[in-house]
Amino acid sequence: MLKKRFLLVATVLFSTTIYSCKKETQELTDVDVELNNATKIIKINNTNSQGRVDLNSEGLVLNFQANAGTLNANVATDALTPAFPYQLVYKGKIAPQIGVNNNALSALEVSPYGNYYAIAYQTPGEAYGGGVDIFQLQASGTPQLVSAVSTTEADVTCLSNGNGRLYLGMDLETHEDYSLPAPSVAGIIKVEGNSLTQAQVVGLQGYSTKDIKYNESNGKLYAASANNGGISIISFTGQTATKTAFQSYGEVKSITFSNNDIIATNGYSYATFNPTTAVIGNYKHWIIPSNQEGIGSVASTSNGNFLFGNNYYLIYVDKNSNALLDQVDVAGSINSISIVNDKIYISTGSSLIVAQIENDKIKILARTHFPTVFGGGFNVLKSRVIGSTVIVACGDRGTYIFDLKKI
Repeated sequence: MLKKRFLLVATVLFSTTIYSCKKETQELTDVDVELNNATKIIKINNTNSQGRVDLNSEGLVLNFQANAGTLNANVATDALTPAFPYQLVYKGKIAPQIGVNNNALSALEVSPYGNYYAIAYQTPGEAYGGGVDIFQLQASGTPQLVSAVSTTEADVTCLSNGNGRLYLGMDLETHEDYSLPAPSVAGIIKVEGNSLTQAQVVGLQGYSTKDIKYNESNGKLYAASANNGGISIISFTGQTATKTAFQSYGEVKSITFSNNDIIATNGYSYATFNPTTAVIGNYKHWIIPSNQEGIGSVASTSNGNFLFGNNYYLIYVDKNSNALLDQVDVAGSINSISIVNDKIYISTGSSLIVAQIENDKIKILARTHFPTVFGGGFNVLKSRVIGSTVIVACGDRGTYIFDLKKI
């Protein structure tokens, strides 16, 4: 999210010149890890707190609905669908962290690691402040908070993990106080069981961090930042992280790994990047672009092709030829796409949609509509399916945990 303060900064010539000079004079390999600054920005609390775990209505069942024709068709029944014979059994909710101004933060992202799960938070609107929750599932399947991170000066906009670390994409309001080049910052935290330790920060380019992903095959971290940003590569020497490469790329939204390629996308294009130098390679336009700058989720299928979600379609694109293989109207903006085995899970507005690819065509199997059961407004920002566990991050409503039960 681009905050109003930095929109104003970007429009003032003098301020823009200051930021530009910082970028031009900064050597990529000179972004030192400031451990003292990191502990001020990333405050770790390895204590167990259950005050925000809500188990009311545990055991409530949500059925997946069959879809006739297109997803725009109204589904008149909650009947089970043989195409996806599963139910969601509600196991509890984690209410959002509370910010410094006694405001509820917004749950944006969920990342599983080992037997634990991490939730990323930001402050809605123009103010800053975020954090991370770490929870595990008890034998009953209900959530239990085990530790937390507070980032009172920074939104945590994205989150991932790998090689015993958590990786936080952050927008830091006070970046100049820490001699960092821009608001976009990568946070790195070592994981030891259910404890977090050894926080680091690495400065990026740009005003807003959109995605952060660790590549297990080469041990490097990739961060996408928009608004004067692009793709940054962070390398590790032992536990020490350093930014080693950067490539500008306009309004970048997300990163995916397709076979051995690093792919980044925005709402209208996608490109490959050298995994070590970040030099841009093939550049192509999406056949059906997004007409909203902030929408543009991407995922790679097992054969290397792309699924791209914009604000009205899910499209399936051949990686080599850029040919449009199929498109489906999902009746809402697509916030996230995750692929588990042969199933595609799509977060869009108030629904979780399940699909699969058959003969190069997208087949919608089922959907579930959360307000039907829980009431009120819903915005499913991220969904994760791990084994039989389904976790959905729903902004200021918090994070909902379900058991995916076969009927």
